[in-house]
Amino acid sequence: MSGDHALPHFRFRPDQPSLWAMFRTGIADVGSVIPEAILDQWTVPLTGPGAPLVVSSPELAREVLNDRADHFTRDRLIRRIFRRSWGTGLAAAEGADWQRQRRAAAPFFTPKAVAYHLAAFVVAADAVLDRLSDGEAVDLGELAAQIVARIVLSVLVDGADQVDPDAAARDVSPYVRRLTGFTLKDLLPLPESLIDRLQGIDRDRAVLRLRAMAARLAGVRADKKQRADMIALIEGVGPIEDNIRGLFPAAMDTTVAGLGWALNTLALRPDWQQRLAAEGRAMGRMPRLEHLDETRHVVSEVLRLYPPAPLLARAAAHDGTLGGHPVRAGQTVIVAVYAMHRHRHLWQDPDTFDPDRFRSGAGNLDAFMPFGTGPRMCIAAHFAQLEMAVILARVLRRFRIESAGPGPEVSLQVTTCAIGGLRATLHRHHPAG
Repeated sequence: MSGDHALPHFRFRPDQPSLWAMFRTGIADVGSVIPEAILDQWTVPLTGPGAPLVVSSPELAREVLNDRADHFTRDRLIRRIFRRSWGTGLAAAEGADWQRQRRAAAPFFTPKAVAYHLAAFVVAADAVLDRLSDGEAVDLGELAAQIVARIVLSVLVDGADQVDPDAAARDVSPYVRRLTGFTLKDLLPLPESLIDRLQGIDRDRAVLRLRAMAARLAGVRADKKQRADMIALIEGVGPIEDNIRGLFPAAMDTTVAGLGWALNTLALRPDWQQRLAAEGRAMGRMPRLEHLDETRHVVSEVLRLYPPAPLLARAAAHDGTLGGHPVRAGQTVIVAVYAMHRHRHLWQDPDTFDPDRFRSGAGNLDAFMPFGTGPRMCIAAHFAQLEMAVILARVLRRFRIESAGPGPEVSLQVTTCAIGGLRATLHRHHPAG
């Protein structure tokens, strides 16, 4: 069970937001205007005419994201995020184009295909861990980013010999912040290209560097060399450069956030560190899924506490109802996954770290949606979970993690992220595992 240290958590508003709060902060940070009543209730309408309806019920979430997915579609701001990042690639595509690209990419993420890449996860983790010294102070999110960047460039996109993974890792967070940093300009009735120019997106250095990286990686594929990465499955089906450009931050941002939270959580739980370190040492060089039972339970519990997609927004295509509330065409519905994962009527001790709740299906799996659900559920969910488990095992077999500095502030902007960083000190086990 948990230790003595309280885990950082997001604090919803204690009251209903005013119209001014909705106008001032709602577009840039939706989570900041959601009342904490969403942890006890299944639906909470926000303030103002046509304001979003927030839901935390698993049944209503599935109704929005799966059963009536043709009625609740991605709203225009969400579409804008994906268009900025993916162009016309997989995550931004719609209709038949999206179906073709998703079908093409799907074989790469089957359980059998993911298991084949576990050894590559080990190589990427060890390449970074080999550089660390005993007693070194690190930011756990930055450490996670360095490892995940190597996995992206060796497994998902064949580009390890073309790109500096550390430089790419440094650019992802500012890139995502720039593309998702909505302001009132995004509400103007102007062409999206003009809004992007007004926002300065096309002049941002991180954006320019990652776009140049995608163009370079797409360009070298013209040599007709046979590759076994994910992009090879999409060639001829979807745009190569757009998919590389979108895949890199998509494959990194959520996984890095989840892995950072996992390392930070374990830094506050020495007992669980010891359990996972023992499992990591027993794992050997070539990991197998049955060697990672404890670690996978920890990953599931961290994804419950800090889901990569904490808020999922959809817009009603037609007038209708949801959970007894009238919903007008164009109105936004927010599926509050973070609140669902900590709902007081769904989980026992919802703010407590208890990986054993996932043992033998003991957890409330109907209310567990860290990567969403329905047709638009993250295609790489299984990949990301095993990636996190292997990396955790490799870190903990070598190092003990000690938390350092003040606890972070939790934000629900885009991902469940840590404002202020996740500071820690790494102490090497002697002898090395």
